[in-house]
Amino acid sequence: MATNKLDRIERDIQKTKTKIAELQKQLRELEAAKTEQENLQIVQLVRGLNMTPEEFAAFVRGGALQAPPAPQPDFEQDEQEDNADEE
Repeated sequence: MATNKLDRIERDIQKTKTKIAELQKQLRELEAAKTEQENLQIVQLVRGLNMTPEEFAAFVRGGALQAPPAPQPDFEQDEQEDNADEE
C-alpha cells in the first residue's frame, strides 16, 4: 500500500515537472512574440516619421527622444495661497 502511494506521488511529480517544462516553453514563445510585436510597432512609428536613415540617426543623436524635464511644483506659491485662505 505504501509503495502504491509512493509510486503515485512520483508519477504526479513527473507529470508536474513535464507540465512546468511545457509552460516555460510557452512562456518563452509568448515573450518572443511580445518582443516581435513591440519591435514592429517601433519600426512602424519610425517609418511614419518619413525620414531618411541619416535624418533619423541625427534626430536620435540630437537628443530629440529625451523627455523634457518635468515641471516642478511651486510650493511657495501654494503655501502663500494656503496662508491667504487661513486669514
